[in-house]
Amino acid sequence: MIGSIVTTTKGHLQGTMDNDICVWRGVRYAKAPVAALRFRSPEPVEKWSGVSDAVEFGAIPPQPSSWAGTEKMDEDCLFLNIWSPRADDKKRPVMVWIPGGAYISGAGSIDQYDGHVMAKNGDVVVVSINYRSGALGFLDFTEEDDQFETNLGLRDQVASLRWIKENIEVFGGDPENVTIFGQLSGGNAVTTLLTVPSARGLFQKAIAESPTPTSVYRKGMARQVSEKFLQILGIGKEEINRLKTLPAADIVVASSRLLKENSQAMPGLLPFGPVVDGDFLPDYPLDSIRSKKTERIPLLIGTNQDDMSLFVPTFIPTNAEMIDEMFKYTDPEAKERIKYAYWCVPEKEALLDIGRDATYLIPSILYAEAYSRLEKTWMYRFDAAIRLSKRGMMPRLERPFAFRTFGATLVKRINSERFRPTAHKVSNRISNHWLNFARYGDPNPPEGEIWPKYNEVNRYTMIFNKRDYIEKDPNRMIRLAWEGAGIYK
Repeated sequence: MIGSIVTTTKGHLQGTMDNDICVWRGVRYAKAPVAALRFRSPEPVEKWSGVSDAVEFGAIPPQPSSWAGTEKMDEDCLFLNIWSPRADDKKRPVMVWIPGGAYISGAGSIDQYDGHVMAKNGDVVVVSINYRSGALGFLDFTEEDDQFETNLGLRDQVASLRWIKENIEVFGGDPENVTIFGQLSGGNAVTTLLTVPSARGLFQKAIAESPTPTSVYRKGMARQVSEKFLQILGIGKEEINRLKTLPAADIVVASSRLLKENSQAMPGLLPFGPVVDGDFLPDYPLDSIRSKKTERIPLLIGTNQDDMSLFVPTFIPTNAEMIDEMFKYTDPEAKERIKYAYWCVPEKEALLDIGRDATYLIPSILYAEAYSRLEKTWMYRFDAAIRLSKRGMMPRLERPFAFRTFGATLVKRINSERFRPTAHKVSNRISNHWLNFARYGDPNPPEGEIWPKYNEVNRYTMIFNKRDYIEKDPNRMIRLAWEGAGIYK
């Protein structure tokens, strides 16, 4: 069905109607980052004449085909998608989804990120974005040639937020009430963007789902990774400009190999991620927060029991050798103390838990406690285990519950009438908290507080399960064991 025609600052767009929701897909927010713009900052789109169709998703960023599925990939990938109840003047809260995928994969068009239900049930405008990933978005070659720029994937995200700020009102959204939310590396992007000067004023609230807040690298580490990447490609530093014309497919293959080799050499450390360049990203995010050099906006942050399930064994340490190697290059003296804290868990599970906690839980706690000194902060842990009809338990991950996308490829195994009601009840509670936060900057309902704020004294944490409850410092023994471990810089 034909949908609303809206007039953006650059031209007219026509979307579609999908079950009484207006949808615009494949909306270009920046020029194609190709040819002379490869490895350069995104540039604004130019004006166009006539009405441009926004009915099909745009291409996704180049990434390993095994992760991309059947989606069309192309370097021309800087698109976003919008779901809105109506293109009117109501000025609804805007929720901008930053997808994750270890900074090497992912896209806003993935079916589990469909914003239809959230927009319809919550009367909000949902936006999902693409941004450059892998070597094209997150490697630093500036030491070799100043024709390259840093943090391109993050710069894309800022460009998309700037486009939203300038245009979202014609889609029925409020440009002064924007919440960014993302998971995994998308969650890392959220915790990083809170400290990026050029992102200030582009959003007013932030939700970080299973972030890796400390996966941000100094120049020295970033240079080691980029040099390894050039070695994989067989490109010398003096011929760095070959990267400008190399087929994208070759860059993706080398990115995949770099991820694999890096996970073996330095378990738990992603090769791709934000770089402290002293300019776009002036300082390590935790240091910026601790020194109060950041914008103060409400934050909701948390992790899942099964965060490691998506990437095991891609980069998360999962066995004794990988755990030993992780501590070897970070903090050998902390290894025995930390391993002892998991004494009551079977050894195989303990190793998985250590890898998960090193990657997600402990960095998130560090970030939450630092941020809570500045601004209102809420923390959660998702423990709900939903039994599937035939194949055991669904991984304990909150993403499909927040979006309520149980028909998506990753989660469509919830296909039994017996178990679907339980999943939907959990989903309703989580989604309502997210929507309250987007509306009010507080996950609590207007009628009263059920989720206290997090701080270093009480460490109140919402535990999402079949029955939700608040727990004070739920990971105390684990947190204390990791305290002071020099593993995050």
